[in-house]
Amino acid sequence: MGLSLREMLFLPPEVDDLAKSVHAMSENHANSADFYRGLVKVSTWEGSAAATAKDSILAAAKHHDATAADLKTAASSMDRCETESQKVSNMARALLNFAAQVPQVEVNMDTNAVVPPDLSLYTPEVAQKLSEKVADLEAQIADSVAASDVVDSDLAKAMSLISGVPVRPAPQAPPPALPPLAPGQSRNLGPVAGTGAVPGIPGIGAADLGEPVQLPDGHWVQIFGDSFRDPKVGGPDNPHFPSVAVPVTFDKQGRPHYGLPLTGPDGKSNLLFPLPKNDQLPLDKLPKGFDINNYKYTLPAGSFQANGKSYMMVVATDGHLQPIGGSWMVEVNNDPAKGWQMIPGSYRAWDSVPAPTKDEPWRVQGVHGNPPSQISAYQGSDGKVHIAADSFDRSRGITMYQVDNPADAWDRSKWRPLLGDGTYGDAGQLSRAEISQGNRFGELSFREVEGRPVLSGFNQSTFGTEVRVGDESNPARIFDGRPTVVAPGGRWEDNIPGQYPQNYGGYIMPGSTLNNLNVLISQWNTTTNDTYTVEQFQVNPNR
Repeated sequence: MGLSLREMLFLPPEVDDLAKSVHAMSENHANSADFYRGLVKVSTWEGSAAATAKDSILAAAKHHDATAADLKTAASSMDRCETESQKVSNMARALLNFAAQVPQVEVNMDTNAVVPPDLSLYTPEVAQKLSEKVADLEAQIADSVAASDVVDSDLAKAMSLISGVPVRPAPQAPPPALPPLAPGQSRNLGPVAGTGAVPGIPGIGAADLGEPVQLPDGHWVQIFGDSFRDPKVGGPDNPHFPSVAVPVTFDKQGRPHYGLPLTGPDGKSNLLFPLPKNDQLPLDKLPKGFDINNYKYTLPAGSFQANGKSYMMVVATDGHLQPIGGSWMVEVNNDPAKGWQMIPGSYRAWDSVPAPTKDEPWRVQGVHGNPPSQISAYQGSDGKVHIAADSFDRSRGITMYQVDNPADAWDRSKWRPLLGDGTYGDAGQLSRAEISQGNRFGELSFREVEGRPVLSGFNQSTFGTEVRVGDESNPARIFDGRPTVVAPGGRWEDNIPGQYPQNYGGYIMPGSTLNNLNVLISQWNTTTNDTYTVEQFQVNPNR
């Protein structure tokens, strides 16, 4: 563990005192060396014994010179540490001052812990500001600890130079700067939310998905799926959060830090994705007797930004992750706690036929001709919106759409489908030209990174999450290149390093570059329910 905030505040004078003491010691040794050499210079003693004595005195002077040089080097290093420690102290003081501003958030200066406030005591507007502030403080504390670790390490090296005792590395978090990845390589930075994440999300111990979505005011939230208080799925006395919005900020290393959940748990009226009313739906296109209230489990199904606004697709499921209740679009606003309502006219039905099995009598199968129920998209540098789409139940490959006017991106009647010949057809039609080379997909994250299309997502056919980088001139040909398999699948019982059983997701994080793409990948052990987590991976994808 790094320094506490209290230690950071008082670090500069301590380092300064230490540096001054070492400077004085260096000067003393230099003076001693001069004194010994002076003795030899004025001595009139002659003979072999005198020569031996003079050699010993000059050797002592040389030793003092070497010690003085080492001490001077160490003292100069400490001077630099003092300058850097002042910056660390200023960072700590600034974040504590920020915490003390209204609305106030308590920070424990000895443990560096942000004490979560009870949001139920505040209005929704103040509660959201508090939650965002908690996330911001977590990131600032992480940056301060990382900076203080550097000072602490440099100070230890300077002390080692004085004592001659090698610095023993203390167990700590990964260093702020990890070595660069070669093309095609990736690494797992560990859980950031859900099971095993420290500190994770305040009040939530099990979570999945976590797609980052930007609010109109510039703040970010991550949208998680079903989440739970304890670090496991379900069980007695384990409150459930349906589709929860959590404020997030990112530290200088790109790691997420979370505020308090803005929605849920069950029993509260602040649902993120409230069901539309039946009279808002195109009942003439729905089965007789259809009631959307039978499909109350609303889940996120992808997001995009277009025309300066953020949108999400939402599905209503039956409790078995089947989008039988259909899908619709919502426009993201600054107040998730009040619920993101369906954009009128955006609802699409998802027709199905029974397909029961012995173990899953509730199983259905979507019919041919269903519209996409899971998407991801971006507005490219060409001004058009490029959309990758599949089915929420992972039963289909990826199809592509294009919207010429970004202001129409939410309106599926304006989506132009990719045709088999590589051109785009008339708006409002379904694309039947799957580009995923026979592979079925689940969660998708389609973004433009440094001018190039990047597609990350879960390949249901291979059970791995993979990343592809395409050509900016033709995003629809993104499958032409070689994939980077970031999280290969596997079996829990095999416990093979580098394999990630039951992984999914793959959401691209803000700030990603082609050499350093950060993606969020989930794992859920559906047998034991004791692992339900979101992990951050760094990737240098093939291209």
